[in-house]
Amino acid sequence: MKRLLVFGMMVVAGLAVMAQTTRHERSEFSFKNTKVKNADGEISHVKMGAYVGNQLVKEYTLELPAPVPEDMAELIGTVSEEDLNFDGYPDADIYLGYMGGFANNTWHEALLWDQQQHGFVEAENFSGIGEPMCDSEKKCISTVLSAGPDHRVSTYYRWKGNKLVKYFENTWAMEDEEYVDFSGLLNYPCHRFDAMLDGRIPINIVFQRTDDNVVAGYIYYPKAKNPAPIMIAGTVTQYKGTDYYHMYEYQSDGIISGDITIEYKKEEEWKEVMSGTWTNPKTEKELEMSSMTYSREMPKWFTQSLLTPEDPGNIGKEYSFQKWDQNYQSMMGGHITFRAAGKNKVHFECGNVRHNIAEGGSETGRPAELKGNKFEYRDVNECGYGFSATFYPRFVVLNTITGNESLGCFGMGAAFDGIYIKVKQ
Repeated sequence: MKRLLVFGMMVVAGLAVMAQTTRHERSEFSFKNTKVKNADGEISHVKMGAYVGNQLVKEYTLELPAPVPEDMAELIGTVSEEDLNFDGYPDADIYLGYMGGFANNTWHEALLWDQQQHGFVEAENFSGIGEPMCDSEKKCISTVLSAGPDHRVSTYYRWKGNKLVKYFENTWAMEDEEYVDFSGLLNYPCHRFDAMLDGRIPINIVFQRTDDNVVAGYIYYPKAKNPAPIMIAGTVTQYKGTDYYHMYEYQSDGIISGDITIEYKKEEEWKEVMSGTWTNPKTEKELEMSSMTYSREMPKWFTQSLLTPEDPGNIGKEYSFQKWDQNYQSMMGGHITFRAAGKNKVHFECGNVRHNIAEGGSETGRPAELKGNKFEYRDVNECGYGFSATFYPRFVVLNTITGNESLGCFGMGAAFDGIYIKVKQ
């Protein structure tokens, strides 16, 4: 009898494990919702069940942004099954109410289908964006909300894993007849700082940031005699939640005309801490930034990314940067030249004298081989120095990829590292 009992328990346990590990396909799922009332009799939550046939696979409890009277909750919990994250599988867009004001000010939650898990996961940052509009061609989600009686604000998002990331915003007047296409900025999130230099010079600093922490964009002086965007490029590091930006202001010939530093930290949803400086390289006069604000608002003069990977067939012949050096009282910097050596192959000669002397080139018969817009080249010299080069339409970024022991053939503190501006196509 005991053996039968044990056997029966094993069968039940085995069936339970099988039920838990059953892999369901997306096409098998359907949804059913149950509206939940609070103590005042209003609808405050929705229990959304994901079913396969009559079997409840998982239930999700979703909170409404504000309780709704039952007679106004007919559409609450409505599910639209569309491919929200553009992976080829339908997801679940769940409507949770109207927030008031502008018609598109609605609240949604999303369940994203995960093909590896064969189940749904809850999306991050999807709620509160307004009425989502999916663009499968550009693989982005956008919203249009009110920015006052005569203006609207369009906001663009893209997915990073299961998290919806805001890329940029554009505020426009309803009477505008000109359409500005910002789709050239959908490769990386955009950032904008507005400030006053020395309490008297307004500036706009707008840029994008790659996953490798390269930043590039423009600085704009609206009160200049002939205002025009000036290219900026640099890097960002992060420490204890603070972003530390260091960017240079570049003229078209590679001369650095400004040194920009910004510190930014978002401490809470509505609390940001930021500071910054702009320094004249020749006089070393430092101007502090005041009245700083941060946003994702894109100006009409920034519509095309500077961080689009360069076509290997469009690499320039010469790249350069020059910065005034107070000690030597002259311009110091770096210069690198390239010449084609076959398909996706180039020879190079580089000299960098920013701090000391670092020189070298590719060996005869051993050109650098591009993979996409990047190459790595090792053993530049007998010390084994190696570096990477990443090409963008207007500049190339050089980074050392070997250890300190490989720097012995250069002057102290010298290497190829830097952002070199394309000066000759």
